[in-house]
Amino acid sequence: MKKAITKDILRDELFSGDKPPAELLYNRYGGMLFSYIQQFVSSRTEAENLLVSVFTRLATRLEAAFESSLSVYCWLQIETRKIILEHRGQDSEGVISSVSGPGSPGDNKTFYFSLLQDASPEHRWVFRELFIQGRQREELARELSKDQAYIEELLRECMQIIRKKLG
Repeated sequence: MKKAITKDILRDELFSGDKPPAELLYNRYGGMLFSYIQQFVSSRTEAENLLVSVFTRLATRLEAAFESSLSVYCWLQIETRKIILEHRGQDSEGVISSVSGPGSPGDNKTFYFSLLQDASPEHRWVFRELFIQGRQREELARELSKDQAYIEELLRECMQIIRKKLG
């Protein structure tokens, strides 16, 4: 398994100029982010296009990762979700929809909750804590006095619900 990229490693790469930091991140996290994107979109081609968009757009925003309290990968996931939501808010012409408010793609924090409205409170809590609050699976498992496999199962079920509603 590849070693995680810390903020120090990313900062060193960003300022060294030897290799584009986006390339470093793509080599390390591209496969994981692609799998992550596929949980939200049904088409492999659409997922590939979104992955390219993620690394293209984030290349200019990497300094924001240093200011985040999250790990580099968690920061990438959150930024990827924003791009997916923006993409989902596009009309057939590629124009971003002006729809906003609770439950709309323009409202990142509540959009997924609206998709999980039929899920159990425990499902919604796990999803919110992981994806909105940026907490770790191990931490949630301890808090619920469950093992990490239980958290993974709840998360998988959340993703199935979201995928079905977005698909």
